[in-house]
Amino acid sequence: MGYERNDEKWLAVVVLLIECCCIAQECVQYQDIQLRTPTIIALTLEPEPTKLPLGVCKNSVQLIVGGERASYGEFPHHALLGWTIDENTFDVEFKCGGTLISNQHVLTAAHCIYYDPPTVVRFGENDILEYSDDEFDVAIVAYRIHPYYSAKRRYNDIGLYTVRFTHDIRPACLWYSDTRIGNQFIATGFGYKDSFILTRSTVMMKVQLEQFSADDCALYFKGSPGLPRGIDDGQLCVGSGAGQGRDTCPGDSGGSLQIVTNPKTCIYSVVGITSAGKACGLGESKALYTKVSYYIVWIEDNVWGANAL
Repeated sequence: MGYERNDEKWLAVVVLLIECCCIAQECVQYQDIQLRTPTIIALTLEPEPTKLPLGVCKNSVQLIVGGERASYGEFPHHALLGWTIDENTFDVEFKCGGTLISNQHVLTAAHCIYYDPPTVVRFGENDILEYSDDEFDVAIVAYRIHPYYSAKRRYNDIGLYTVRFTHDIRPACLWYSDTRIGNQFIATGFGYKDSFILTRSTVMMKVQLEQFSADDCALYFKGSPGLPRGIDDGQLCVGSGAGQGRDTCPGDSGGSLQIVTNPKTCIYSVVGITSAGKACGLGESKALYTKVSYYIVWIEDNVWGANAL
């Protein structure tokens, strides 16, 4: 029996290595495209891309809460999840975010789609109040949440949905290793500006955040009914130190916690998914993010694998 258990263990390791290799290859393809044509993203066979100005990419930003406005085209992989308010007027309310990780799959938080799935996804948005020729809405074809997710708990808060479009958008890569370059990340979103002014930002914001230990968040979220097991291995504790007030807020859920993996090509890798927090932007702020590397096998299987959505 001992040999059988060891064989199963090694088989699991081999499967993980193969799947991570597949994900790495997908990311290299995105980088190669960007290197060949610095201002063009081409993911179709006969693309007619629009050139977009690219800024300098970095993991550090001076200051979503306590953040700053994102530049136009800086995070092309960011998606907005919308719910139709009035079908006659086409009014849509955007309440969550997501991340394009393939030419048709968007990664998000399970709690964004569990009770009331969104009806539309918007890409290319930077300012909700100003129309741009680069923004467009698409319908959701299908969605899937992690099988162990429960709305009563904060664990396994991860989901996927598929869309169909012909536009050229650069997806984000997935960070599949527990080893990372530094402990600083960038979160993006259109969430509330703070816990008191319940008004969502009309422009995309970005904020620099830092990782803390699981023990820090266990203390910070002590007594939370949604965390009976405390902080588990599938969660990241991320936020800012005392007095800094940098944080994500309601409305940012499902968006990506990311790092720049190649500044020359502005390729981002998703490390986490905005999941849960307390009062945002107050003093020492911490929140929970779904750890992408922990769920990499599930993501790969449902995006590129045998059970692809």
